[in-house]
Amino acid sequence: MTRPLGRTAGVLLVAPPACVAVLVLAGAVMGLTHGWLEMRVPWAVAAQLPTWSALTALLGVALALVVGRAARRTVRVGALPTALGVVLPIAATVTATLALLAARGESRVRESVPGLLLWLALLVPALWAAGALARRGRVRAAWSAGLLGALVAADAAVVLAVVTSIPATAPVADGLPPDSVDRISAPLWLLTCWTDSSFGLPRPTGWERFLITDRVLVEPMFHLACTPYALTYAIAAARPAPAAVPGPAPVPAPA
Repeated sequence: MTRPLGRTAGVLLVAPPACVAVLVLAGAVMGLTHGWLEMRVPWAVAAQLPTWSALTALLGVALALVVGRAARRTVRVGALPTALGVVLPIAATVTATLALLAARGESRVRESVPGLLLWLALLVPALWAAGALARRGRVRAAWSAGLLGALVAADAAVVLAVVTSIPATAPVADGLPPDSVDRISAPLWLLTCWTDSSFGLPRPTGWERFLITDRVLVEPMFHLACTPYALTYAIAAARPAPAAVPGPAPVPAPA
C-alpha cells in the first residue's frame, strides 16, 4: 500500500508544476516562432495567440498521457476524493505562483484571484462527474461530461476576470475607442483568449479583443495546460481495475 500511496502523491504534486512548465515552454517557443515569422509574413502578430494555445494544448496532452499511465497504478478512492486530490495541488501551485509574482512586484495579481478561485471551485464538480461516470464503466460519457464541465469552468473564470477588471462602459477620449468591453460577447471571451478571434461576429471588436487579451492572458492558457491532465487522472484513476484472470485448476495428485 505504501508504494501506490507514494506514487499517487508524487503524480498529484508534480503534475501542476509541470503544467506551469508547459505554459512557460509553449510561450518561449511561441516567442521564437513569432521572432522568425515577423520579418517574413504579415500575419505573424495574429498567429501569436493561436500558436501559444496550440503548443500549450499539445504539450498538455503529452503530459496527460504520462499522467494517465501512472494513474492506473495509484490508490483508488471515490470520485469526490479524487477530484479534490487533483484540484488541491493545483490550488497550492497557483497560490505559490501568485505569491512569487506578488513578491516580484507584478501588477494585476489580485485581479486574477477571483477568476482562478471560481475556476478551481467549478473544476471539482466537473472532475467528480467524470470520475463517477468512469467508475460505472461509462468512459465516453465521462469524457464528454468532464470536457463540458471543464470548459464551463474555464469560460466562467475568464468572464469573471474580464468583468472585474474591464468596465462595461467608458468615456470616449480623443476619438479613441473606449476602454470597455460589451458584456454581450461574454460567452466568446475564453475562445478569444485562445485564438484572438471573434469568429466573424461583430463582438468582441478588435479593440475589445486587445483589452481582453491584455488583461486576461496567462490564466486561460493555464486552464488549457491543466485540463487534459486533470481529466485524464480523474477518469483513469476511477476506471474499474481489470478483473483477475483465473489460473488453471489444480491437478489432483495421483492416489
